[in-house]
Amino acid sequence: MPYLEIATNIPRDRVTPEIVSTLSKTLSETIGKPEQYCVVRVIPDQLMSFGGTFDPCGSAILMSLGKLGVEENKTYASKIYAVVEKYLGIPNDRMYIQFIDKQTSEVGFKGTTFHQILGR
Repeated sequence: MPYLEIATNIPRDRVTPEIVSTLSKTLSETIGKPEQYCVVRVIPDQLMSFGGTFDPCGSAILMSLGKLGVEENKTYASKIYAVVEKYLGIPNDRMYIQFIDKQTSEVGFKGTTFHQILGR
């Protein structure tokens, strides 16, 4: 159940459903979890600066139940930055990504938690 959120100062009219779909497919393929469980949220039109300028920038969060770690995060960062730069025009030196590894008891779904669903 990976969750990718990108807040950006890019205007809404430049954020298309195709971009969100591309991010979703990339996330699924890269993290190795079915796309049906992937959530991608792009929040455009944010009043944001990075390094003191208002050039295109962003802030991202990748949250997952497991599958995150020192080496894995390097791969995820590379893939996410490539899509963000290509489709949103945000250079890789103008966005941070936070990696958050949640416990199954900390994420709810279908009226319960993943701890109960997965039995761990």
